[in-house]
Amino acid sequence: MGRVKSLSNSGSFVLRKDNQNAKGEYQVYIQYSLDRKIAKDKTDVWVKEKEWNDKAQKVRSIHPQNLRLNKILDKKKNDIDALILDFPSEKRLTIDVLRSMVRGEYNANEEKNQDFVQLAIDNLESLYKTEKIGISVRDNGLNGLKLFRIFLLEELGEDSISIADMTEDIIDSYIIWRKNKRNNINATINKSLTPLMKAAKLAARKGLMEASIADAISEKYLPIKTKLSDEDAEDEDVHYLTKEQLSKFVALYNVVKYPRTREYMDMFLFAFHACGLRFSDILTLQWMHVDLEKHKLKKVLYKGQVPHEITLNDAAVKILEQWKMKKRSNRFVFALLPDDFNLADEEELKRMRINKNTPIKVSLKALGHKIGDLSFNLTMHVARHTFAVFALNNGVDVHKVSRLLAHSSVMVTEKVYAKFLPETLQKEVETKLNFDFTPDYNTTAD
Repeated sequence: MGRVKSLSNSGSFVLRKDNQNAKGEYQVYIQYSLDRKIAKDKTDVWVKEKEWNDKAQKVRSIHPQNLRLNKILDKKKNDIDALILDFPSEKRLTIDVLRSMVRGEYNANEEKNQDFVQLAIDNLESLYKTEKIGISVRDNGLNGLKLFRIFLLEELGEDSISIADMTEDIIDSYIIWRKNKRNNINATINKSLTPLMKAAKLAARKGLMEASIADAISEKYLPIKTKLSDEDAEDEDVHYLTKEQLSKFVALYNVVKYPRTREYMDMFLFAFHACGLRFSDILTLQWMHVDLEKHKLKKVLYKGQVPHEITLNDAAVKILEQWKMKKRSNRFVFALLPDDFNLADEEELKRMRINKNTPIKVSLKALGHKIGDLSFNLTMHVARHTFAVFALNNGVDVHKVSRLLAHSSVMVTEKVYAKFLPETLQKEVETKLNFDFTPDYNTTAD
């Protein structure tokens, strides 16, 4: 018999006083609490307020049908309690499963026989409707699931598979099929695996799949060779926007068609205003890392795993306040990762870093073309270089710029931005070192 540790209490009945019928009666509801979340459903019992004993959780004897009505309530509660007690101990009872039990919709065998592919499709549509993924991610995922159905039809004789029959061996066979029949590379295959993995995790949360199977499926990503990312290539050519170009970029904000493009622009501008914050730290930035009142940002950086603290200027705080109002995520500032994402999973974080940056690169590249006179592709890392060049040309000491950029040493800063230092040094000499301890040569004695 299953154990339910997280169920805070047994079910209780509540007289809902917000809906009165013509007889002056209120409907009795039953509710359960799990992890501070409520699962509730209406019963067929209607009574007047004076006929309900809330402390005893039953209809008072003054009601002529009290015995019959109390039997209805007892049966409703006993049926739900039995489902909870019979729930397998090796699986986690989730609020979704509990709610289906309370509503009388729960059927473990029926749910396990649900089409796994349809579950993946429904999950993609749900993520898209809640704006957790974009239309391109949704469409690519749906196309991948169509191929998965073709694989099932060719290999198993049917284009569907139940949740109960879904195993890691199926995924292994699918990977081989994609390689041999479709000649797909690892990166392409990985993209098609993502909706399957998300569906497996969802099934596990609902108690329809063993967590061990879902975990095994989620570990099927194939290794891929990746080029050195923009943010790792600090010593490459420095591409930056001039003040005029940055102004043109900002002017496009209210002109672009898609809200998601504006969100990517927010991230670029925040990276610039937040002292050249790298994309990896934009990705992993949490609300706990920022203090809007004190204008402070404090987090352990992705690169080097070193603590970093900066003062945020008014523009950076303004962007954060806009995102605070969006309420897109309770944890991550720019909602690029799900709230329950495990930051300790280095491989998954690396994969997400690449995947999430891809659509941003596409959008920024298009914006760069609209600016009109760029000789390079606009990327998130351009925001970092733009900040550094602006800071140096505005006379900020190179040692301070180095600290704001979180470089390992000032020598890194000097190496990367060497060609911008002469202009800065010239200004330093002209404005701060222009001493004049020379004699008046015009009045020297003969």
